[in-house]
Amino acid sequence: MRVGRKCEDRGDIPSPGKNRDLVGSPIMKTLFILAAPIILGMAMQTGFNLIDTFFIGMLGSEELAAIGVTFPVVFIFIAIASGLTVGSTALISQAIGAGKSRRANNIAEHSLVIATAVGVCTAVLGVLFSPPLFSYMGVSGHILDMTIQYSNLIFLGFVFLFIGFVSQGIIQAGGDTVTPTRNLFISIVINVILDPVFIFGIGPFPAMGLVGAGVATVFARLVGAMLNVWHVFAGKALVKIDPKCFRPDSSIFLRIVSIGLPSSISLSMNSVGMILLMGLVGTFGTAAIAAFGVGMRLESLAILPVIGLVNALIPFIGQNLGAGRQDRARRATTLSCYAVILFMLVFTAMWFFVPRLIFSPFTSDAAILDIGEGYFRIISFGYVFLGLSFILGAAFQAAGRTGLQLWVNGLRWALAIGIAYSLVSGFGLDGVWAGFPLGNFFAFLVAFVVLKSGYWLHGWEEKKDHERSER
Repeated sequence: MRVGRKCEDRGDIPSPGKNRDLVGSPIMKTLFILAAPIILGMAMQTGFNLIDTFFIGMLGSEELAAIGVTFPVVFIFIAIASGLTVGSTALISQAIGAGKSRRANNIAEHSLVIATAVGVCTAVLGVLFSPPLFSYMGVSGHILDMTIQYSNLIFLGFVFLFIGFVSQGIIQAGGDTVTPTRNLFISIVINVILDPVFIFGIGPFPAMGLVGAGVATVFARLVGAMLNVWHVFAGKALVKIDPKCFRPDSSIFLRIVSIGLPSSISLSMNSVGMILLMGLVGTFGTAAIAAFGVGMRLESLAILPVIGLVNALIPFIGQNLGAGRQDRARRATTLSCYAVILFMLVFTAMWFFVPRLIFSPFTSDAAILDIGEGYFRIISFGYVFLGLSFILGAAFQAAGRTGLQLWVNGLRWALAIGIAYSLVSGFGLDGVWAGFPLGNFFAFLVAFVVLKSGYWLHGWEEKKDHERSER
């Protein structure tokens, strides 16, 4: 396809709007400004998930079981979408930092094409293989029928999920984290309103039960994705997209996938690791399973600010590396580590000194409280190292070294699971819990050695020198 002057000129980077200068602005202030909307959005999403579960729980235990079985499968595909987002965000931010606006636009175009294609393939495969998959997981009878009906809707909505994730990453790569959060808020409000309407039947709408919950979720994801896409296509983002100017480039496709795939695998490890450890915990009875489940949910809330900072750090480091500012990339990583240490120490103190107080709002069962107390006291010793591993992993991802992040996370889970299975016979549940802090500690040590070696920045100095010689 011939690209005319109009296509070449369309890449001028706009100065107004919510896009932030990530190369010349104060590091810590900018990171927190970027992270705050992301943290807010994730907190809202977590709150919605609790509300969604509440409404479905009103239908009965079978409906709760159906969505419970669906979750680990859905999370694996969310991990794939997140990986593609990491790949596109890192590459776009690097191109923006280097002043290569045309390349940033082209990467964004390729990212949306990949997101659409993978979303469609995932939807088709999910619908085709969901019956044997859930049967293999031990679901049968009426619950299997409900699970398939619900999951098929969720699978079909994956097209919007993938497009929504990637378009969000495109906007964030330019330093705008407010717009995606606003769009997420709109979609969550829509979902919260439609949930009871479609589930129980309000006004002219018939009661659809669990299927209604799926319809509400898919429609909300459609709205959120379209709002993000409209923002990009309307020229309000830092990148500009015009379908008539799109030029397929296999090297860009491969680069996005090569960066995104290790990140997807790494995120999937979290789900697989939890499933394996849940099987071990399950041998100690229902109280142990309940305590572990509540503990994981509480941990997911506590880690939100760290994940928010991680999502802010990726475009920040990407743009600065693209601009040849390796010093700012290193400094941002160091400052983020200091911030995470301070934050995680607060939760370390809470987990260690008042674990029962934190668990008590969720259950009055003494056995669950006793197990939960032991769980939090032991994992508290590795909480700081968990946060640091997240930050260092984000730095590796932003530099395009997602393979390093994969190895670090893989080591963390391998050690946690290996230690848990090794110590369980001698120390019981305490031995299982010990795997978490030890795995976090050794994974951090490996990540820290890689960081200090400078290997994660290998190639960026050469690129900087090459661009100088071209000028």
